[in-house]
Amino acid sequence: MHEGGALKKPSFPLRLLAAFILGAAWPLAFAPFAWWPLAIALLFGLFWLAITEERPQRLAALGAGFGFAAFAAGTSWIAITLHNFANMDWALAGAAVALLAACCAVYAALALWLAGRFFVGNGRLLALPVLWTLVEWARARLFTGFPWLATGYTQTHAFLGGFAPWLGQYGVGLATAGVAAILVYMLQRRQSRPVLLGGVVSLLVISGAAMAAGSVSFTHPVGKPLRVSLLQGNIAISEKWNAAKVSAILHHYVNMILQTPPDTRLIVLPETAFPLFQTEIPSLIEQLQQWSATHRKILLIGIPEEVGRKYYNAAMEIDGKAPLRWYRKEHLVPFGEYIPMPVLLGPPVHHFLPGLGSFSFGDGPYALPVDGQKAGMTICYEESFSRDVRKGVREGATFLLNISDYAWYGHSIAAAQSLQMAAMQSRQEQKPDVRATNTGITALISPHGRVISQLPQFVGGTLNGAIQPMSGETPFGRWGSLPYLLLSSVLLLLALVLSRRQSSSRQ
Repeated sequence: MHEGGALKKPSFPLRLLAAFILGAAWPLAFAPFAWWPLAIALLFGLFWLAITEERPQRLAALGAGFGFAAFAAGTSWIAITLHNFANMDWALAGAAVALLAACCAVYAALALWLAGRFFVGNGRLLALPVLWTLVEWARARLFTGFPWLATGYTQTHAFLGGFAPWLGQYGVGLATAGVAAILVYMLQRRQSRPVLLGGVVSLLVISGAAMAAGSVSFTHPVGKPLRVSLLQGNIAISEKWNAAKVSAILHHYVNMILQTPPDTRLIVLPETAFPLFQTEIPSLIEQLQQWSATHRKILLIGIPEEVGRKYYNAAMEIDGKAPLRWYRKEHLVPFGEYIPMPVLLGPPVHHFLPGLGSFSFGDGPYALPVDGQKAGMTICYEESFSRDVRKGVREGATFLLNISDYAWYGHSIAAAQSLQMAAMQSRQEQKPDVRATNTGITALISPHGRVISQLPQFVGGTLNGAIQPMSGETPFGRWGSLPYLLLSSVLLLLALVLSRRQSSSRQ
């Protein structure tokens, strides 16, 4: 491993500290900082540490150190919710964030442990970027999933994001980590001119392929542009769920609806903009239906839905006198909207958050008809999961629509991180995205992931604009992660072959 005059290996405690420092800087590669080249630099550092260590247990420790620091820093905003709304003191809220970070660190530890256990030499260097993104893919699926801080999202607005319509954001992450691995190899064999030349050529090929891939359009305009008005109510959480404030909140949103421009066709209100069940305001809903029919405007309102003994975090569509249409959130937030293992965990959760955890899981449809088009629906953090967004696309959505409320996370980086992930979804599907949020970031996003316009956070207002619905499917929209998984499998097989050859040559 020390060919070509490799650098002297520092002691393991120093390398573990280095992994921790690299991980602590990881969130800077994401929004709102968006230093996307930093993702390559930090993975370069981590992979360099990984190829200079032979013991799988120590490799796992390096991965765990990086992962823990990354998630402790990058998801620290969760502590704001736990402190402000679950009445936890800062120490206990911080401990909860640390517990989440430790759970997420297991995936990074697993990636490096597998690299050390089954791969050696150049095979390990080839396997590292593959394993790194595979565990990110698994993290988004196991135990309800948590896709935050996945490598591919750092490249949402960078040239490597051109792979998104083909391979999805995990394919983008693979390219990003692959660039880091090539740079490590070039440093490791820096005295070999053929290696340096080959590395430069490889980097140019990846860059050129990404830019070429990003220039291909798989979707095309369908119908006329859709005029939309997105309402950002800026209602504080402390007021939103205060029964004494409900009437004022309803009047606030109704006034905003009445003031929308005459040419607006779709008016979108944020998640739980109406903070009570539809069964409690039948008269208001009837009046809104009449207004919708008179003014030929469609309303999409975030409101909890009560059906029998089931309750849903839902979006209600009002289109004149037509029957109400509903989207019911399917991917619920654990310990917020539902409680896993309620018999065991219900009592302590209700002690801190009485009344929460009582929503039921929705089951479609995932696309709602809007003025001859279809809106691919998601609520809140569902938009962070590519597989959730694809459900609406598979039902024929011509644009994406998300309603959220990030007031829970205060003045933190959570809303900016979410906007970046939403932009990646648009780029993967090549569909425009409409986002209405309570306190920000309310935005319109182009089919190529560019934020067209947005409202500033923590102000009330209406974002008026137009989107062009798009028909067709990208390769990712059609096949999901399958092409990425097939490519990863091929690369892992090649890495195993290289490892066996190198092991045989050493014997």
